[in-house]
Amino acid sequence: MLFVVASTLLATAQDVIFLGANDSIVAKVVSVGTSEITYKKWSNLEGPAYSISVNQIAAIRYANGTYDFFNSKNTSSQQETSSSANKMQLTRSGNTYYYGNQVMNKQATLEWLSTQNCPTAYAQFKQGLNLSKGGWFIMAIGLGLDLGGFIILGTQPENKTIGAILSGIGAAFEIACIPTIAVGYSKMHQTVNVYNVSCAATAQVKPYWSLQTSNNGIGLAYNF
Repeated sequence: MLFVVASTLLATAQDVIFLGANDSIVAKVVSVGTSEITYKKWSNLEGPAYSISVNQIAAIRYANGTYDFFNSKNTSSQQETSSSANKMQLTRSGNTYYYGNQVMNKQATLEWLSTQNCPTAYAQFKQGLNLSKGGWFIMAIGLGLDLGGFIILGTQPENKTIGAILSGIGAAFEIACIPTIAVGYSKMHQTVNVYNVSCAATAQVKPYWSLQTSNNGIGLAYNF
């Protein structure tokens, strides 16, 4: 658990330069100019600085969670493009996702992504959600076997071998499910980057009905 927390804190201190939806550089951005940016590799912060043309960059996600978006076809309009794209950003806090005034849990986020013209983000989030559900299911089985083994050990000394085997299998299930859950949540979290880099500026929302709340009460809204 301590390793997971430390890894999460370390990841949030990094800048990420996105060259495309599936190509990125983990770095510390030194400067951002009109024609190029300068950065240092995260794996070697004491090493040399590198430069890359803004025409090769789709976006930068900074350590504080903000984004800069780049339009290689028209460098002079980068600031305008960034401002427009930021208004359409998908963001996350823990396992709660935000888009405009919408606050969504994991299942609601999957349903929302299904209304977007962004199949890559939808497929990744769905895969991550299914992996995490599978991991928690394995965890439940492991806990059940572990509990059953302890009950047998405590109430049926003559069957202690069976109890020990059940407890051992349960513990193995519990350990095995941890990577599955971690990978699932990681894929869901990374969907934010995939959506913002690949689809945020161009995605068209399909019309859909939704239940929304405000200070005035609850109502059914048609989003188009």
